[in-house]
Amino acid sequence: MIGTIGPRRSDPEYMAASLGNSVLGQFGMMGRIGDVVREKSGLAYYASSSLSAGFGPGSWEVSAGVNPQNVDKAIDLIIKELKRFVKDGVTVQELADSQANYIGRLPLSLESNGGVAGALLNIERQQLGLDYYRSYADLVRAVKREHVLEAARKYIDPDRLAIVTAGP
Repeated sequence: MIGTIGPRRSDPEYMAASLGNSVLGQFGMMGRIGDVVREKSGLAYYASSSLSAGFGPGSWEVSAGVNPQNVDKAIDLIIKELKRFVKDGVTVQELADSQANYIGRLPLSLESNGGVAGALLNIERQQLGLDYYRSYADLVRAVKREHVLEAARKYIDPDRLAIVTAGP
């Protein structure tokens, strides 16, 4: 696991960081990290990133299941990808795909009573305002490539990462 401190949910750059994380390690079930570490290099059983945000600073993490013989190689590839992410950001197409995914999955998340209850809890807990889901698509579409790049540069310093390994 490789990580750093991430934004609070209430930080203005949260949505940009979230969309960037989707490209980095979530979108398409693995994103860039999975593509580089798992698909192209064959070094991991799984590889993804996650962004956890709450009332205080959250975490921005990359995790991978790696054969112990490949740990150093995988770490090097992940850090190289993080450096590329904070240098170049996301492409126009990656951002558009991530935005379409966020907007498209919202109605699906509200199809059940549990989904509606979770959305209401999210509005209340994070003090998002009663119109949050009404304006959600506009909030997502308002994020530009430069916003994602600014968020990445603010939170990810490839030279100051916490790196933890476990196993034999």
